[in-house]
Amino acid sequence: MSYTQKSIIVKGIVIIVIVLSSLLNGHLQMNRKVNQVEDIFMNGEDGSGLSIHYDLKKIDDSMSYCISLAKANHQENNHYIKQVNDLHKNFSSLKTIKQYSQWYNDVQDHFPLAMGYLEGLSLSQEHRNMLSKYQATYKSATHTIAYSPYNQYVRDYQEETSGWFAEIIKKGTHVKEVDSFD
Repeated sequence: MSYTQKSIIVKGIVIIVIVLSSLLNGHLQMNRKVNQVEDIFMNGEDGSGLSIHYDLKKIDDSMSYCISLAKANHQENNHYIKQVNDLHKNFSSLKTIKQYSQWYNDVQDHFPLAMGYLEGLSLSQEHRNMLSKYQATYKSATHTIAYSPYNQYVRDYQEETSGWFAEIIKKGTHVKEVDSFD
């Protein structure tokens, strides 16, 4: 093998090493940022536990109570109530922010309809008061989620990682995804 051929091989290996190390470095940096965003999702911006995850739990609890109220009024077979019940059952199996985000979108589509259906029934005053509390909990949690600083962290992360090289790193190294809850 000539000196020129060896030189070309060495240069090729150096280029490959540089590209791979850049990909690895980018992957590590992105994952570190994603982990920070996930921590804010789970524990809140200041680690207080007042987080989007906490508010999602409140919504799930409200759904559970709503389902119990429907059962107490013999309405558990209603289409809207069944959808909410399915969402409630799925909550404990959610693992990723992407799954929580999809769940939350589904809840926003179905839970208000279920509460509206129950509101249209002839409920006792006690059950009406209970339903009002569940609606207030839902509205409060969705309001808190919409204005959570977490959403800004996600937007900042997405802006920082929006270039073509970042896209190659994300797709090539399977960086975890995060979604906002707007």
